[in-house]
Amino acid sequence: MTTEQAFWTLLKAGLWNKAPQDFDAPLTEEQWKALMQMAKEQTLMGVLYDGMCLLPTDLQPPQALRMTWFWSVNKIEQTNRLINRVLVQFLEKLEAEGIRPLLLKGQYHATLYPQPLHRQCGDIDLFIGRKDYPKACTLVREWGMSDDEDEESLKHLHCDWQGVTIELHRVAAIVPWPSKQRYFLQWSEEVLQTSEETFTPTTEEKAVRVSTTVFNAFFVFYHMYHHFLNGGVGLRQLCDCARMLHVYQGRLDLDELQERLKKLGLMHPWRVFGTLQVRKLGLPQEELPFWQPDEKKAEKVLAVIEREGNFGRYSGKKKPDTGFFLWLKLKRFLFNSARYPMVMRLFPKDTLQSYGFFIIDRGKLFIDQLRKR
Repeated sequence: MTTEQAFWTLLKAGLWNKAPQDFDAPLTEEQWKALMQMAKEQTLMGVLYDGMCLLPTDLQPPQALRMTWFWSVNKIEQTNRLINRVLVQFLEKLEAEGIRPLLLKGQYHATLYPQPLHRQCGDIDLFIGRKDYPKACTLVREWGMSDDEDEESLKHLHCDWQGVTIELHRVAAIVPWPSKQRYFLQWSEEVLQTSEETFTPTTEEKAVRVSTTVFNAFFVFYHMYHHFLNGGVGLRQLCDCARMLHVYQGRLDLDELQERLKKLGLMHPWRVFGTLQVRKLGLPQEELPFWQPDEKKAEKVLAVIEREGNFGRYSGKKKPDTGFFLWLKLKRFLFNSARYPMVMRLFPKDTLQSYGFFIIDRGKLFIDQLRKR
């Protein structure tokens, strides 16, 4: 068995909590190290660890590597507990000020996994909406969580509290075409005002608002696709899609979802990424709405994801995010600009639209920073 074959076998085992059936020969220590590195690059250390634990003892890695892996997963658990606690406390502060946001992605997605604490999560994304966004930004600055506007974009503001990054979203996402953006803004604001869907984070007791099932299914896909076009995306985001569709089986209004995807021009990429969820992750074909495989393009997309890793951080070209603000933005702009010809061959129309918006957004940030100096 090759290292890559073992990676996919353990990923599917951990993702669906099923003992692997075709892992019938032990790996060498070097293979295990390479597999763990692949898992790290795709931010799937916890999920593959769960798959490894389903192997017979004689097929598991040497004890020293198992312990290294165990402590890495233990750190993921601790981070998730911290984020859950901060999420609840931060929401209580906002709600005391009359603001009721929706949680986007993150800790809600974690609850859809067999082992919620083993899904790696980076930050907290809260959809505030255009009406309450200025008030929320003022509050976090008064609370000392953000002391300037350096990390404010057209979409959101970054702030930090208790070691956790929180993003306050003025809009849930940017769809880089005016008519489609207007349509999406209207839909997302309706969901913000009307959704009463909730979940309870693992390790906490407070119910947290999330969006409707259709919006969630759309948003987790669109967030992944947006990042694929703009900087890179990892297999974790693909796993989020697969787990959500699996858990949502029988609960989705498929007519509404199809209408939203068509109006936003996203049915083709939905099918491409859906092909990967079925073929590579093992999502049952009947659980993927609008199944129409595109094997050739899906393989090309997968090659990009495997090469670049989580959010493009392992492409070999993207530099660490260090330096002052304008230099950081310039580096990201140059990196993304270099990627666009490659992704344009896969999704030409969407790539051109994304690049146009990217230039506008970076230009706004650059001008804002110059005005402050």
